[in-house]
Amino acid sequence: MILKPTKENIDIIIQNILDGKVIIFPTDTVFGIGCLATNTKAIEKIYKLKGREKTKSLLLNVANITAIKKIATVSKRDSLLIKKFMPGALSLILKAKPNSALSHYTIKDGKIGIRIPNNEMLLYILKKIKSPLISTSCNLSGNPACTTAINAEKIFGKNILILDSIEKLSGLSSTIIDTTEKEIKYIREGQIKFSKIKNSL
Repeated sequence: MILKPTKENIDIIIQNILDGKVIIFPTDTVFGIGCLATNTKAIEKIYKLKGREKTKSLLLNVANITAIKKIATVSKRDSLLIKKFMPGALSLILKAKPNSALSHYTIKDGKIGIRIPNNEMLLYILKKIKSPLISTSCNLSGNPACTTAINAEKIFGKNILILDSIEKLSGLSSTIIDTTEKEIKYIREGQIKFSKIKNSL
């Protein structure tokens, strides 16, 4: 079911997240499908809906750098990248801090993927739920991500609440880099070009 982005509907989405439901929402890049990062049962539903291999971990959306520091180790270089590119379309793979509350699906080999989305509506939701939100692209695994609520509904049906977007999404996924080693690993080039990141350092 598609919900218009009104204050009342955003509150409904927030309550559904807190109740352990899977929801679909706009980011600043594409639509995401997610749930509380602490709810393993809901996360497993996302894997099933997308047809995604459970060996692949899932990225988290958080509200600010304070939230990042609660769950990951942040170096001076990381702080520079966060200040330069977040909120925005950069996802950082960082060293995870011990955190028994987060589902094991959020951590792989001691690493965790995090970003702060440049979307006021989503940031509002993140601040209200006071928890990281699983955010994986809204698509069937291997297919293009949805950039409209209508496309998301066609794929996942009307049984999942879909929060519509106020504005048109870019359609380009976030750029992913791994900063856990001395040399940065450039994993996926999305909206932010690798060259721009390299130049900033």
